[in-house]
Amino acid sequence: MFNPTLQVIAAQPRVLTPPDLSFEAILKHFPGIAEAEAVCMTGSTAAGWGNSFSDIDLFVFSDRELELPIDETMETWPGADPSGVTWTNWMGVYDNARVDLKVWSTSTLSTVLASYLDKEAEFCAMGEHMKDFVYRLSVALPLKNEEFFQRMNDLIDSSSYKRALARTLKSDVENQLTDVAGQLASGDFLAARASAVLAAGSIADACLVLAGQLCRRQKWLLRRLDSTPACGISVDEYRSTVLDGARPGESDGDYAHRVARWAQAHLVRLEDAVLSVG
Repeated sequence: MFNPTLQVIAAQPRVLTPPDLSFEAILKHFPGIAEAEAVCMTGSTAAGWGNSFSDIDLFVFSDRELELPIDETMETWPGADPSGVTWTNWMGVYDNARVDLKVWSTSTLSTVLASYLDKEAEFCAMGEHMKDFVYRLSVALPLKNEEFFQRMNDLIDSSSYKRALARTLKSDVENQLTDVAGQLASGDFLAARASAVLAAGSIADACLVLAGQLCRRQKWLLRRLDSTPACGISVDEYRSTVLDGARPGESDGDYAHRVARWAQAHLVRLEDAVLSVG
């Protein structure tokens, strides 16, 4: 019989207090990153969406090997993307908080955005991990070398990445709406309902990307909408149209048709100037 066991290496306290996230305090635990070119905090904590149990995400940029702490709470491993980008992962505990620290080459962003810098890329072919990297740089809170991160944001803004990603999401919406039409016509109302919800999520993503909100995590969708009024979709609109489900007396097919028409209306709103060459 299979009898798995669990060994607790470092127990997490029931009540967590926020750690000191000043660079001086972080250096006491990670003295090796003093040699880095640039350091920032990123992720949900940097975006203002974290909680007391959120990881502390740190990005460190260096072209030299850095010495990181070794203790019973940590693990470290190399990371690699099919694009050829590599990095070092370090995960452990700092002041009772989980820390996810990644060390990148200083040229990583220019490598990742290479296809979007010298031409207007039509669609986004970037992998999800690198999309997350670009987003996390866009919300970085500099701890060392603020000018470095300003250059990184200027690079993102000068590239065609946002428009390419928005066009990719627009194409997803069109395909999902085609699915809804076919499923409604065939009487597959449950599948049509699911496809309509997917189309609604994709059009919300496209609107957010074009407004500069590059987060790719669906769990933060309402937070993203709330923080980005320029995208043209409010939290209340999305919640009442999509998340609240079928209205009284509304069948699955009726719900799918209503949500699909809502997504289509926002698709039309985006099709002209916002998706043209920048």
